[in-house]
Amino acid sequence: MRVKINASMIQMGLRWLTSGLRDFNVILAEQRLTQSDMVWLSSLSTNQRQLNAVDALPVSLYRVHYNTLKVGRGYLDDEEFREIGNKMVMFMEFCHFSRVNQTSPILAVGLDDVGYRVFEAGSFDSRMMLVSRGGFSVGTRCNLRKLRMNLSSSDDQLRDVTTVLLGDLRYFLKPGVSGIGRIKDYPSTMPLDVVATELLQQKLQPKLVAQWTGLNADEVVRMKRSLLRDIPLVQSQSGRIQAPNKTLAESPLHSLLYLTIYRLLADNPLRRTNARAVVAAHREYVELCRAVGIEASDMISPSNGYQLSNAMKTGDITLTPCSKCKEINARYALKPGRCIWCNH
Repeated sequence: MRVKINASMIQMGLRWLTSGLRDFNVILAEQRLTQSDMVWLSSLSTNQRQLNAVDALPVSLYRVHYNTLKVGRGYLDDEEFREIGNKMVMFMEFCHFSRVNQTSPILAVGLDDVGYRVFEAGSFDSRMMLVSRGGFSVGTRCNLRKLRMNLSSSDDQLRDVTTVLLGDLRYFLKPGVSGIGRIKDYPSTMPLDVVATELLQQKLQPKLVAQWTGLNADEVVRMKRSLLRDIPLVQSQSGRIQAPNKTLAESPLHSLLYLTIYRLLADNPLRRTNARAVVAAHREYVELCRAVGIEASDMISPSNGYQLSNAMKTGDITLTPCSKCKEINARYALKPGRCIWCNH
């Protein structure tokens, strides 16, 4: 059973806000929430159907921000301790959500990997200092009014997940913002047969493994047969390898979600196809799809995910804002299709 976060965070924040004018001013001043966000969250809290829908999302509606992780030592008076304690409870919920659900922090709660590791591993005192001196704050990850909040539709839920993660992509692509691209590719010193074995275990088809590693295709097939004798589940996912533009045309929403995840996780994805990040991104993509009830037969295979990542590197597929609705969409450069958001 997955641990949920959105309803509890909304209720926690609203309780804090309604406890007094002073706390209301504090959260508006220190947290990255606008008054329109608070109005939306307040109305959402009274609509149980919509609240259930956002709570079922496998990602948080909030992103965690911080100014610095180098905070030194300091002491808090009683009033500060109370305020910082309230905030720290919120941030611990983010860490707990990501850890228990075994999802990437940058996808689950919008907290970059360095900040997550430092905060989660810190002592109570060090966490208190991080929140007070490091300036940890929370803000919404996307325009909340664009969410469909329809629990009865897996497609609508997947669209909401994509909307949230695209909001993070917009944020992390801004100049001067760090926290994107935490997964580096296989090191050049790593033996190619070891790399090939790992990729085969992740169900990439031998042809693509040979293409990435430079090994002889027949040798990779022999490696797969050897693995199959020991690990039957290594069998590649069924379905042939498709041209990336066909995958995009047949599954535009899934392709956009996968590429968004890959773009958030992969180090330098526009320079080289990052095979290690392909594996990680596909695993996260599958977990998010499962969480909203998407059938395995409707998901993109690991091999076709690799093809999409490779097409992003070559520039054949781009993540660009629609000229009409301004939402980010995955487009095939040679023959752009219609925007999945506004059909333009």
